[in-house]
Amino acid sequence: MLTAGALVAVAGVVTAAVGMPAPASKPAAPPTSQALERLVVAPAEASRARPVDVIAPVAPLRKLVTADLLITTSKPLTAAQTTALRKIRGVTTATVLGARALRVDGHALHAVSVDPSQFRAFTPKETASSNALWAAVARGDLAPTYAAKLPLGATARVVGARVTELRVGAVADYALPGVDLVMSRATGRKVGLRDTLALVAAPERKLTSLKRDVREALGESVDILVLRPVTITYRRPATYRELYMLSATYCPGLSWKVLAAIGQIESGHGQNVGPSSAGALGPMQFLPTTWATSGVDGDGDGKADIMSAYDAVPAAALYLCRNGAGLGGQALYNAIFSYNHADWYVKEVLALAAEYT
Repeated sequence: MLTAGALVAVAGVVTAAVGMPAPASKPAAPPTSQALERLVVAPAEASRARPVDVIAPVAPLRKLVTADLLITTSKPLTAAQTTALRKIRGVTTATVLGARALRVDGHALHAVSVDPSQFRAFTPKETASSNALWAAVARGDLAPTYAAKLPLGATARVVGARVTELRVGAVADYALPGVDLVMSRATGRKVGLRDTLALVAAPERKLTSLKRDVREALGESVDILVLRPVTITYRRPATYRELYMLSATYCPGLSWKVLAAIGQIESGHGQNVGPSSAGALGPMQFLPTTWATSGVDGDGDGKADIMSAYDAVPAAALYLCRNGAGLGGQALYNAIFSYNHADWYVKEVLALAAEYT
């Protein structure tokens, strides 16, 4: 029998044993979810359509790739450095990204320019699988995240090395920290993006030696952010408080209080597990389509169960982490926004998190 434990907030006290219904400290908000859709794409404008032979075709998706490292350099990567990076022992995939902070319709956004054929494999399954999305990028449209709040189909004023107007052709979830806006390599050159980022996958390498080899290959001081998913510690904590705390360790920099706030808003710590009007399920209200690519086995029973708090809470922590939650500040705000695309939701989560002790 699981014993009850306290999860304390200034707003009230929640006594919640994992797996048991828990009285909410206040009426729970209507169940919410990460998003009704992971991406949306605007129809191509006939007046803007270029001849087919002008646009490089986007290669079909062969497989998904999990990035192990995000590398940031102070100077643009040369062709020789890019080759050296790809020749590192164990590197299976590497792609170079242009990067720059831009002002887009007054918003400060971190933009990246990509080769759609390469970059799509590093994104979540729903995003990677959308041929329409990557065709929009290839033809020169902007593809922001939901947190960028750029209207789909609108023309945006982009201020970089030059001022230009570009169409918002798609909105998507990329699950990469610090990526607010995606565009093609050609479009990136127009607005002054420089090749100062690289994504690397080397699943069989130890991270310590891989990072050392990257620095040696590039021959300069670089910043390296580890993206490789953490190893899940199979445990069944007795209380939600303990479960939130354990799950937060899977995302360095993420407070367990954020997970607790989401858990309270979404289901009252397991009291209202859905389905919601959007079809979201479980204590952390995942959409089944999102769960298919984000669900994890948190307790070692051999399955990822959307209705199990032992699985859903660590899955929520990892989902937030992939969207930059561990970086704090605006990145945390954007990560929560990716969980549910509403400013009121983010503000409520942060306010509630601040009340937990």
